[in-house]
Order: sequence, then C-alpha cells, then structure tokens
Amino acid sequence: MSKLSTSKWTKYKILRKSSKLSVYLPETAWLKEKSFWRMLTKYGQIIVKPTGSYGGNGVIRIKQTDDNAYEVQNGAKKKLYTERSALSASFRKKISKNFIVQQRVPLATANGRPFDLRVMVQRRRNTPWQVTGKLAKVAGSGFIVTNIRLSGGKVVTVENALKQSELSFMNAKKLLAQLDKVALLAAEQLSPSYRWVDTMGIDMAFDKKGNIWIIEVNFAPMLELFLKLKDKSMFRQIKSFQRFPAENSEGARR
Repeated sequence: MSKLSTSKWTKYKILRKSSKLSVYLPETAWLKEKSFWRMLTKYGQIIVKPTGSYGGNGVIRIKQTDDNAYEVQNGAKKKLYTERSALSASFRKKISKNFIVQQRVPLATANGRPFDLRVMVQRRRNTPWQVTGKLAKVAGSGFIVTNIRLSGGKVVTVENALKQSELSFMNAKKLLAQLDKVALLAAEQLSPSYRWVDTMGIDMAFDKKGNIWIIEVNFAPMLELFLKLKDKSMFRQIKSFQRFPAENSEGARR
C-alpha cells in the first residue's frame, strides 16, 4: 500500500513538520562535507550514522577537543585527528552513501554511563495510540551507543535510571508524563504516512538538564528487551496489543 521509505531520514522529515515536535528533535541533515563541518562547528559534537541501519550499527561520534583536534569514536575505539583535511578525508566515502549527520545530544548518565529510553507506543484497530511500556538502555563501559548487544550495556527501569542520574533531584512523575506525551505526539504525526504500523518503538532521551529528545523511531522494535526487566508485565501488555493489529496491516506490508 504505502511505498514511503521507512528510513531514519524520511521519518525525521515527517516529524519535523510538526511545530509541536520540532523542539524535541536534534538537528539532522543529509551527510555532506558542508553539513558535517557546519554542525560540528555549531555543536562541538555530532553523530554520523547510516539512515537505514538499526541496533546502533555504524554510529560514529565526532568531537572537537579543546586544542582544536578532533576525536572520532566508533564503538569503544577512539582515534584523534589533528588536521581538518585528514578528518574530511576519512568521511569522504560515507558522503556518497546513505548517511545522516546529527546534533549530539548530551545524554543523561546513570552511574556515569549514558542512557536513552525505549518507549513503546501501540494501537489496536480503530483505537488511539497508547504508551504500553518503557525502559532505559544504559551503555556499556567506554561506549557512546546504548545498544545492549553492541556495548555490553544493561536494561533497567526508567525510574531506576533517573534515580542514578543527574536528574534525581527532578520530579520523576512529571518527567515521565511529559515523555509519554511527546511519544504519543510522534506516533500521531507519523501514523498518517504509515497507516499499516500499529507498533512503534521510539528511542528517546533525557539530556543532562532534563530536556526530552526524540532520537529515532523503529517500526519493528526488539521486544525482548522488556524480558530483561524483572517485572514482565510490560512485556505481556506489549504482546497483547500485537494480537489485535491495526486495520489493513497485512495488506500494507505486502
């Protein structure tokens, strides 16, 4: 039915059309040499990643250091470039491929390790979107990506992550209510373009000041992450929604 691309870039462009959501989106651009340097100069730190990847694969962070050198981190490996031209050359091959460059969000940390959030938003046939579960993914030691498999990180409840973070002094109930509100807005913005989708795994984050960010939206999220929580009730709730798919879901996927 729908032939619209489900790439990160396409979904980002749909989300940014909403004036309500644009404030929650890190600036993102198609990777070109000009956009790479403009955003690195503007933010000091950027992320480069393939628009069609999943699971944290291919995510690279570039950071400008105090002595005007450039630190590139890929997984747990870091490489320092002292010359701008050498850094440009290292990314030139990616410019001709499907990569995006994104403002690096200074993620809140749990016990010193960055974490982001998986928020599950689902709907049954002819019913509104609902938040059915959420958890925190804490990066493994030395990693910037929070993907559990890649970084050797861990899954904890969002409440526990907040208690162990710089945001522990803030009202957790209010933070989570706002998180749910933004997640539902994102689902409502995307759903007219992807009518066959009835489950979204929205990767979100709090920064070190408690601001909310939408990192990316997955239409086939890995539900097994919720089995890593001691309480399995969220996993059961998420699975119960999948027994009643949205109208026309099968026809749209063909």
